[in-house]
Amino acid sequence: MRRLNCEDGAAEYTALIGAATASLDRRFAASVGVVAVFALCIFASAFLLFLVEPMVGKMVLPVFGGTPAVWTTTVLFFQVVLLAGYGYSHWLAVRLGWRRQALVHAVVLVLPLAVLPIHLIPGWDPPSSAGIVLYLVLFLTAMAGLPFFVVSTTSPLVQHLFSRTNHSYASDPYFLYLASNLGSALGLLSYPALIEPHLGLHAQAQLWLAGYIAFVLLVALCIAAVALTEPRNRSQPVTAHVDSSSEQLTWRRRVRWILLAAVPSTWMLAVTSYFTTVIRPLPLLWVIPLALYLFSFAIVFARRPLIPQRWLNRAFPFYALPLLGMILLGGGGPFWGLAILHFGAFFLAALLCHGELAGDRPSASHLTEFYWWVAVGGATGGLFIAVVAPALFSDFFEYPIAIIGAALLRPALAAATDRKSLRADVAMPALLAVTLLAALGLLSVTGVLGRLDRVVMTSAASAGDFVRILVVFAIPAVVSAAFTRRPLRFGLTTGLMLLLSLLPIGAQLTIFQQRDFFGVHKVVADATGQRHELIDGGVIHGVQLTDPQLRDIPTSYYAPSGPVGDFFHAVREVDGRWNVAVIGLGAGSLGCYAQPQQTWTYYEIDPVVVGIAKNPDLFTFLRDCTPNASIVLGDGRLTLAKAPDHSFDLIVLDAFGGDATPVHLLTQEALQLYVLKLRPGGVLMFNVSNKYIDLASVLASGAASISLTAYLRTDIDVTPGEAAMGKFKSSWVLMAADPRDLGDIPARPGWNVMAGNPQFPVWTDDFSDVLTVTRLG
Repeated sequence: MRRLNCEDGAAEYTALIGAATASLDRRFAASVGVVAVFALCIFASAFLLFLVEPMVGKMVLPVFGGTPAVWTTTVLFFQVVLLAGYGYSHWLAVRLGWRRQALVHAVVLVLPLAVLPIHLIPGWDPPSSAGIVLYLVLFLTAMAGLPFFVVSTTSPLVQHLFSRTNHSYASDPYFLYLASNLGSALGLLSYPALIEPHLGLHAQAQLWLAGYIAFVLLVALCIAAVALTEPRNRSQPVTAHVDSSSEQLTWRRRVRWILLAAVPSTWMLAVTSYFTTVIRPLPLLWVIPLALYLFSFAIVFARRPLIPQRWLNRAFPFYALPLLGMILLGGGGPFWGLAILHFGAFFLAALLCHGELAGDRPSASHLTEFYWWVAVGGATGGLFIAVVAPALFSDFFEYPIAIIGAALLRPALAAATDRKSLRADVAMPALLAVTLLAALGLLSVTGVLGRLDRVVMTSAASAGDFVRILVVFAIPAVVSAAFTRRPLRFGLTTGLMLLLSLLPIGAQLTIFQQRDFFGVHKVVADATGQRHELIDGGVIHGVQLTDPQLRDIPTSYYAPSGPVGDFFHAVREVDGRWNVAVIGLGAGSLGCYAQPQQTWTYYEIDPVVVGIAKNPDLFTFLRDCTPNASIVLGDGRLTLAKAPDHSFDLIVLDAFGGDATPVHLLTQEALQLYVLKLRPGGVLMFNVSNKYIDLASVLASGAASISLTAYLRTDIDVTPGEAAMGKFKSSWVLMAADPRDLGDIPARPGWNVMAGNPQFPVWTDDFSDVLTVTRLG
């Protein structure tokens, strides 16, 4: 009997163990399933969020054009709507119990279905430029405002809902932010790499609608999970799993959150602008810093961060100092080396600032408010870059300002809170400034630079450049390295470097500089003073020789021995009454092919460029060659559309030299517009001298699609003598309905007929793919 009882006990014990194990397995599976549902919901919302912005941007471009008012309005619209979404989430979390939250949000989730799929609203024709901003805001609101708003509410709201479950991680739901940033990054990378090359805008909108429906179902599952696992009395107001009654959010803490979010946002946009204009105008390069920005959030908000903050804090000064010096002194180098320096420093700073945010995150009861202030910081950085900096600065000063801001926000490695230490943090950089300024004054008064030039330098400019390196970078950098443990002292010293860079030390070859929403425009004289160059970022848009006997000879991409000279000297009937349209003014070099009785009209989007071309102290092409030319300000396609049909004999498109390719000027619909504006026998001419985009292939397919004949000449043989006369390598495409309209161009050396490639899709207003035609150079 005892033996039987022992056997029965063993069996019962085994059964109990089995039941307990099965219960644990079920609980574990349920726990993992709950996390997966919430993470997938947040991931999907972020993915949709980063798909809708470029999609809507492409949709409105042919309608509203590419003016800065359109660009900044679109960017700020999405930022304001994102803030509104975060504000709604916070209001919902603190004002309503979870049942009412679910009811209200269920209604909100259904509303966008009334306007989806996203599409251009027919009958909304843009007004004159005077009312374009308000009209565009209303247009975007009606077109995509509601879907974008609803999707933007998800990350903070769903994390808040997760905090109400009985999951073991519910007291700290911030790890779900990882899913949000991974979704954003994947959406960011998927659009140019996978979606844009294969789908037109109509198909993209249908895909986004399907994604939105799936997203709504995921939100419903999240609400159901809360209903099944929420352990508290449902009638009680919202509280956190942890006791947060003692936690108080001070305004000092909130302001710090804003700054820690604003600095990486500013740095991301600043390094993007700087790198794609000053270093390499490569399309889609903006994807790299934005992806790093998102990955930094994903890394630091993980439950177990991969990189200790102390390591990042110690490494930052020794990465930031050489970068700051290179920016202030205009240094260069190999592309990949510069990319590692600029993007690596940004990633380190983003990890550092966002790591401080993650380390200072409040309890779950303040989650939605925390994300609101983080969003305010991100929007502040975007507003500063998009609106304030172009209006306030003449150069990309926001870039070094972002570096200095990160230096000041670093946590201190040496604690000191007494007033004496704080006074020293301010006094020591001030003493360094006084010392350097006194030294510069002494060098100037005693004429040491001139004597140094006669002894060891080839020119006074060389001696000045040497002193500039010492004063702006070398001496402050050495001193800064000793201050790395004190963020205020280190940050103020780096700020001193920026201020010293503004002093007129060294060679001053820039004779004009102005910034607007399109970039930094400079006119520089070469070291010999024999020519002026118009430079936008790293691209030269025009050259004029200063010799009065040579100044009206077309230079750069328009040299007489190049493709442009071929066309204007072609054997064909030349009519002195030609009507010529040029989209893209530059310095006005092309106008020196004009004949006295011809009518020339320039279409230029940038008023600063117009001012430069009209200023005879900078360039005289307009004054000397086309003094009676009309200049029409605005987007080239939209303004040309207002011209009478069949009114031009030649239309020249010269607007493709920068990093942001105006796709809407290259589509099939754009080509059809140009043909409509041509008289019988008219010709289209395109400057495709872009090192990083294969524009010729785009135009070949477009020309074939509307039965135009196209010829290409790429002129890469520039002799030293021609280079001295300002000639550049260039590529040009000519199009006409009949090859005979091109004179003897088809028979001239170097001109080749272009055939459309069946494997290369025709670009339309609905479909374009910049990535396919992008090359690294």
